[in-house]
Amino acid sequence: MNKYRLTGILLSGFIKILIKTTKYKVVQSEEAMKQKQAIIIFWHRKIIPTMLSTDFVEKKSSLVSSSKDGDILEEVLTRFDNLVVRGSSNKDNVKSLKQILKLIKTGFSIGIAIDGPRGPIYEPKSGALYIAMKTGLPMIPIGGYTNKKRIFKKAWDKFELPKFFSKSCYYAGEPLYFTKDSDIDASMELIKSKLHEANRIAKEYYDKEYR
Repeated sequence: MNKYRLTGILLSGFIKILIKTTKYKVVQSEEAMKQKQAIIIFWHRKIIPTMLSTDFVEKKSSLVSSSKDGDILEEVLTRFDNLVVRGSSNKDNVKSLKQILKLIKTGFSIGIAIDGPRGPIYEPKSGALYIAMKTGLPMIPIGGYTNKKRIFKKAWDKFELPKFFSKSCYYAGEPLYFTKDSDIDASMELIKSKLHEANRIAKEYYDKEYR
């Protein structure tokens, strides 16, 4: 076992302990809760909110990069009941897209950090949109806000890790639907806008819950 996978095992244990020490509220839109299968989209820095706010889907899978950091994340996600596909969120990554489409046919949802695996931050890649246009599955944007967190400032995504005894609110937004005729540029702008909106709404719910 390489050191990255060992790090992933240790990190998954840390996250499970972290969850037990934090207070968090999960808010899901009414339409999101109806979706048993969906494309779950989120910013790369917001992976943890996504892990905790998507219990409405029945069979979970996640797209994880083929990098060494991806080895870490794969170990974490498999310990949170996710089937992992390795690859990138760009539509040109044919191998991983084929795997995802096969999984979708068997009832799996797919989680995609839409600006991953290497950024730029908050700039969506086209893979998730391609999958939505191909399958007709809805995209559900996930947002989150945590009051006490460590921000990895040297990381391209400024990754957020909640601290022990922090308070958080996570939000699953309204489903987004796309067809084969959807305008690519307009759709990408809509996705970006709705992800930012999901994070704003999470902050609003946090303010109502804890202040």
